[in-house]
Amino acid sequence: MQNIARTRPSLVRLALAGASLVLASAALADSADAFNISISQSLQHDDNLYRLADGVQPFGTGPRADTISITSLSATFERRYSLQNLSASVDLARVGFDTWDTLDYSTRGGKVRWDWAIAKRWTGVLSASQDETARDFGDLAARRESSVSRQRTYAAEANYWWHPDWAGGVGFEQFSSAYSDTASQTSDYDAAIGKLKLTYRPRSGNSVALAGRFTDGSFPNRQAGVLSDDGFRQTDWRVEGQWRLTGHSQLSGYLGFTRRRHPNLTYRDYAGLTGRLTHLWLPTGKLSVSTVVRREIGARDDLVDNFVVTRALSLSPTWSVSPRVALQGRVEWRERDFRGDPGIINIALASQNDRTRIFNVGAYYTPIDALRLSLSYSQQVRDSDLASASYTARVASFSAQYTF
Repeated sequence: MQNIARTRPSLVRLALAGASLVLASAALADSADAFNISISQSLQHDDNLYRLADGVQPFGTGPRADTISITSLSATFERRYSLQNLSASVDLARVGFDTWDTLDYSTRGGKVRWDWAIAKRWTGVLSASQDETARDFGDLAARRESSVSRQRTYAAEANYWWHPDWAGGVGFEQFSSAYSDTASQTSDYDAAIGKLKLTYRPRSGNSVALAGRFTDGSFPNRQAGVLSDDGFRQTDWRVEGQWRLTGHSQLSGYLGFTRRRHPNLTYRDYAGLTGRLTHLWLPTGKLSVSTVVRREIGARDDLVDNFVVTRALSLSPTWSVSPRVALQGRVEWRERDFRGDPGIINIALASQNDRTRIFNVGAYYTPIDALRLSLSYSQQVRDSDLASASYTARVASFSAQYTF
């Protein structure tokens, strides 16, 4: 896997190709089409940038706090052509740090999606996307450079509706994840994912599906050894759906069973329940409350842990004070269980748990239709079995977005 820094020309070509498609489609569109360009500027003050324990200074003497500037540009387009729906987007951002300027980085992203249909029997999706995000320092040791993850996805799906309410479908997805910094490149990851789905969608608009996902994952920059493996096989069986419970509430998400197997290190295998359910409650026309419950697994590949089981509950109320003013909050309780090697390295570290509490409140003001201003404050408190992994961080942010 190539370093992201060495693949900038390909990223530029992808961004330019996406921009060309957006602009070309917009040129063919009429005034009712949704074609938008947005520019935004955000300023953040983070009082614990490196997510360090109380009393610890970065690199011994450095300041814990920093001010971060985020400048971004995005273009989006969506249009329906009879039974076909085409959408595209391009996202560019520059992130700069006032004190720790060696952490400065840029991101480039984009997506092209075609929701296709042939008469009433066949429907499907073709898509390609790229996302770039910086890794949270809460999951990294203090470094003098940012670690940017680039994720690319190419996907295809086809469904055959043999009955107005029933369809069978197949799909395939090619996924890759790569990191910009040399220290993280052993975690570069490729996956080929096959999909099967049986969908029930009555005329009410609700839907329920039984889905199977079959993943063949590999780590191209890693060799199998006593303490690490170079890939895995994973099977997920899920019940997915979106169902309106009442006129004021809706339930969506999935519940399933996940089984992961490694070709060499069988003690790193996993089997268990996974899921994510979202309940949306709309008690009034101005108030909504979103509740999310989830249990998921994710990779954490180092010498001790091989994956993380995350259990979380979050509540997110939104109040539309007026057509131009809104208040939003979010509270989350999250527990991460780092399932480690059973005693081969250090049995004391095998059962590490992190417990994180997140609080966020924000205010949004739209003085004119094209301009949106926001002000937010968030606090994270993490308690960990490892004292060095515990921290408290507070972030205040102001941003302005203009769309034309």
